[in-house]
Amino acid sequence: MTLIELARRNITYFWRTNVAVVVGVAVGVSVLSGALLVGTSVRTSLRALALERLGSVEQVITSLGFVRESFATDLESIERDTDSAEGYESIAPLVAVEGL
Repeated sequence: MTLIELARRNITYFWRTNVAVVVGVAVGVSVLSGALLVGTSVRTSLRALALERLGSVEQVITSLGFVRESFATDLESIERDTDSAEGYESIAPLVAVEGL
């Protein structure tokens, strides 16, 4: 009995099991592909929404820890006192937490 004949006999004798395995693999592949596509779509739309909410941000100041509450108003007063050509429309404080 050759390997090809053994495979043919297996397929014909256990055809129901083999069909179930093929259907299960097809369903599994389609579920995983759909989940990957949906995940990418959701990630892209959330990123676009976050960037839209931020608007046109020109500069960002980051810190490893929290800063005092009046830091943004201090920056605005320094900006008003200096005679720089670059004026800012507004300065807004933001606490960004990654992983949530």
